Amino acid sequence: MNLLPHSNGVRRVNMKRQRTTKEKLKNMAKVLMGIIIAGFIVQQITNFIAGETLIERVDYTTVDDKRMDFRLKGSGNYTVVFDGVLGGNLEVWDTIANEIEENDNVATFLYNRRGYGFSASGSARTIEEQAQDLKILLRKSGAMEPYILVGEEYGSLVLTSFAKQFPDSVAGIVLVNPLVEEDIKNSGNSLKNVALRIRRKIEQVGSYVGFTMLLDKLNLDININDIDDTLEGDALEEFSSHRTKASYTTAVSNELSNLSNYNLDIQQEGVFTGKPYCLITKNKDERLKSLGDEDLTTYIVSNTDSSVLSLKSSTDILAGIRGVIKQCKEQKK
Repeated sequence: MNLLPHSNGVRRVNMKRQRTTKEKLKNMAKVLMGIIIAGFIVQQITNFIAGETLIERVDYTTVDDKRMDFRLKGSGNYTVVFDGVLGGNLEVWDTIANEIEENDNVATFLYNRRGYGFSASGSARTIEEQAQDLKILLRKSGAMEPYILVGEEYGSLVLTSFAKQFPDSVAGIVLVNPLVEEDIKNSGNSLKNVALRIRRKIEQVGSYVGFTMLLDKLNLDININDIDDTLEGDALEEFSSHRTKASYTTAVSNELSNLSNYNLDIQQEGVFTGKPYCLITKNKDERLKSLGDEDLTTYIVSNTDSSVLSLKSSTDILAGIRGVIKQCKEQKK
């Protein structure tokens, strides 16, 4: 009897059903959704722990039903109001503000714009609206007029808008490494700025699901090195904790959008007419000297490569503030 060639052999049969492409994609979506949900839970737990453990070293009130932080110290004939760089909180001014408050017979006012520090986030605010928020915050905090405004980088735009909208509340102005409208409008859609906005938008979305926190742990997020390297103790712990939260990343993204869609015209010649004005730059850029009167304008060049002069160039800034205070007092005589 002839046997079939394979009659006494063993054949391996794959009993597993091959998944279709649609099924594979569906499973991948489930895994991705699980990761997102897990990340969201981890982020919420982290936010809760930070909220319970961080020590609030600020006062606060509400503006448009949103919490805004401030720190008001001292007393005197003037209140020196500080506003800082995009991405920085009020702590960057702490050393300078303490020195002025202790030795120059003035009050000092630090605050966090919406989304920074413990300040609540909320809908996007234009630069003009940020200046209006500050005016309300100053009134509700009890900060006495007139004000000497000290603004750095993005903060210089907010305070210039403030001076233009509320000139009777302002005695003098110090602009530190200010952004120039001409440059903002010309570079808004440059490759570098577009890439920065995309990265910040990724961090904004990622801050809801723990992704930005992971980037921070891997040192892959966008850091402001001068802040990380200079702040210490509780101030550094607070900044490091807040910068991976949605409120912070949203604030940064919104302010970058204000710059990319910039259409203001607040840096007009003579906008500070009649007021002592000091311009401090690090690149010998004198273009904004024309904002003030020639006889009331002081110009200081800071010899630093730092991106945050308020942390690295306190001597120049203190000289500028004290010069404006002196001129304000002389005007009052």
